[in-house]
Amino acid sequence: MSEPAVLFEVENGVATITLNQPEQMNALSKAIIEGLKSSLARIKEDPEIRAVVLTGSGRAFCAGGDIKEFPGDGNNAAISRDYMKFGLPFMADLAQLEKPVVAAVDGYAVGAGFSIAIAADFVLASENSTFAMSFNKIGLVPDLGGLYHLPRLVGMARAKELAMTGRSITGAEAKECGLVLDVLPKEQLLVKARELAERLANSATQALGLTKHILSRSYELSLEQVLREEAMVQAIAFSTDDHKEGVKSFFEKRKPSFSGS
Repeated sequence: MSEPAVLFEVENGVATITLNQPEQMNALSKAIIEGLKSSLARIKEDPEIRAVVLTGSGRAFCAGGDIKEFPGDGNNAAISRDYMKFGLPFMADLAQLEKPVVAAVDGYAVGAGFSIAIAADFVLASENSTFAMSFNKIGLVPDLGGLYHLPRLVGMARAKELAMTGRSITGAEAKECGLVLDVLPKEQLLVKARELAERLANSATQALGLTKHILSRSYELSLEQVLREEAMVQAIAFSTDDHKEGVKSFFEKRKPSFSGS
């Protein structure tokens, strides 16, 4: 019996999603997309899961779309559109998940793999990681939200350069660009990713989700709109058990014990 295309495990409030078709360098097959959809649905509904690590097995995080599954000869736009629509929901779920997501990138994150990685809240990369918006090399346009997240992370000029040339960059250059939070030795990558995820999982996760909700839209909102939304979500945060615990622990001069409620 073959292993599932996506592995899923939960420990200490952190769900680890592992793309698990290493022989295909975790190219974005329908099986992987289905695994991501079901994993994200479970995470969304399970209050015991409070943070996420997303990674890949073998020598790639994700080597882009699975060319073997591309839609026919491309001459039927309706078929091509349906092919794209199949993969879109999981990207919206990933980007909008009101729980922190840490991508641990080892090896190649190219094409769709690049887009998936930068949809996470934090990207940690190994020293041998490679990032590339390689779509133009097969005559395609960056997708899966790459054209949304990339300019927000690196600015428009660098986004155009990376998207239009398809140039490969190392993890170190990705960190310089602002794509990657930190670059680590391979053997430390998952350890540090889980440490970060556990630290986030042990914090006031409802407040984190509300913070993420506004930050992800802040480029589209005016200052006045942000101020109004901050006031609305702060009213929600004031009502949480975690806020009450935070205030209580402050006066008791101890570390807070947040429950995520």
